[in-house]
Amino acid sequence: MTTNKSPAQFVANVVALAEGELIGRTRLQKTLCLMELGGVGPGFSYSYHHYGPYSEEVSVAASDAAILGLLKEDSRRASWGGRYSVFRVDQSSVDLDENDPAKGLVSKAKSADGIALELAATAAFLASRGSQHPWADVARLKPEKSNSIENAKSLYEELRSIDLPKQLPAI
Repeated sequence: MTTNKSPAQFVANVVALAEGELIGRTRLQKTLCLMELGGVGPGFSYSYHHYGPYSEEVSVAASDAAILGLLKEDSRRASWGGRYSVFRVDQSSVDLDENDPAKGLVSKAKSADGIALELAATAAFLASRGSQHPWADVARLKPEKSNSIENAKSLYEELRSIDLPKQLPAI
């Protein structure tokens, strides 16, 4: 994906690569974090928060993209009472490169179990920050989700097999 686009345009293009729809702000955050780690991001910076790697820049870019009409964000109520976002973009309104190296990563992240994606992105982020035992750190930081670590490890190996400019960290 070309990174000479504005952050808002970049986020809209990521949603377009997801066949025009991406569900959840957490999924958007984790997808873009993995893109950064894989060398196909625009340079968003991340820090660790409760749901793993988080970038205020991504949050602002998604809001800006909605304000500019580059994508539509619908807020919906989840069955458990909370809220989640559905991001949509008209694919004809963005300049997509069908050979974009990020396409496989975005597609896999879109279809992945949300908790497995959160854990996989968190482990990769921690590894990129110097953790010697990222999976153990994930289990310690997210004990309520530790029963999903094996699924996250499998997902992460699939993500690592995607041909990106920079291979995701070996963990």
